[in-house]
Amino acid sequence: MEESGRVLEIHDGMMTVLFERSTMCERCGACEKANEEMRMLVRRAKEAEVGDRVKVSLRGGTLLKAALLAYGLPLLGLLLGLVLGEMLPFQGNHDLIAVGLGLGLAGLAFLGLKLTEPLREKNYSPTVVAIEKPCTRRKES
Repeated sequence: MEESGRVLEIHDGMMTVLFERSTMCERCGACEKANEEMRMLVRRAKEAEVGDRVKVSLRGGTLLKAALLAYGLPLLGLLLGLVLGEMLPFQGNHDLIAVGLGLGLAGLAFLGLKLTEPLREKNYSPTVVAIEKPCTRRKES
């Protein structure tokens, strides 16, 4: 998916890009919605300056993969913990042990995702693929 937008500000190696809402990205969820315009934080392209128009690309299926990781892995940990908690040969309340183990594994999955986020950032981040400098007109004498 590619969208064009205008660079609003640049700060600490990142830039805020303002996009007009399109029908393709209405349900995307990657941008902060601001009326009929959307803002997205994108890694700065070296040549980009405030006011430039940029074309930003997000690989197909990226949001689906990211959502599956973010929600699926902790859910899998929870379910695995519930099943293991019921199967373990403990005396007492198996339900309480299963819930505790499930929540513990879900928490570990979430922590693992958070700690490995920098490794995945390059694959799941939007990238600038083109920069258009604004035209400047010369004053005629």
